[in-house]
Amino acid sequence: MQSALFNSRIVMLLFSVALLSQSAVADGKNPLKYEDGQVSMRLVLRTPEQLSAFFQGRGFNQAAIERILETCFITPIIHNKTLDAVWLELDNWQFEAGKHPIARITRDYWSGKWREAGLPQAQQSTFGWTLMPEVRDLRLDEGVGGSVVIPMQSQPFTMTANFHTGLDKKGKIKTIVFEGIQCVSNEP
Repeated sequence: MQSALFNSRIVMLLFSVALLSQSAVADGKNPLKYEDGQVSMRLVLRTPEQLSAFFQGRGFNQAAIERILETCFITPIIHNKTLDAVWLELDNWQFEAGKHPIARITRDYWSGKWREAGLPQAQQSTFGWTLMPEVRDLRLDEGVGGSVVIPMQSQPFTMTANFHTGLDKKGKIKTIVFEGIQCVSNEP
């Protein structure tokens, strides 16, 4: 039983890596990228068709997929290039459209949506594995990726990612800003 569970987790991890490694964006441009001597980071945005296909392939029902498509998935892929720890803490990230803050959709939001959609626990767990960890340290040459979710936006927005540094989080704060991000929708 544990072996089957372990194997299914390995398969899910491989599928998640495949989803994260694709670089398709609706307008054909490359994902947004940032790199310096400390950190590299790129953003990938998924089309509704890509999200639908990915979750349909994992047995999600249509009601759950419709709830997913009401939101905007941003997939940051982050790599620490230093000897110092870099701390991913999603509560330290901000999203803004103009001067208006956009609230990030946290993991807690989804349990009610899954109840409404009648989504089985197995698919709920699968969904959780696709999300960016809420808190995580990145050591030398470590990377992490996953989806960060906000409400669907019709206008471009800015994402500011703040990272504490140092094992004790007392190092200099690293800030990376991406401007002009656009949610991908089915609209022309």
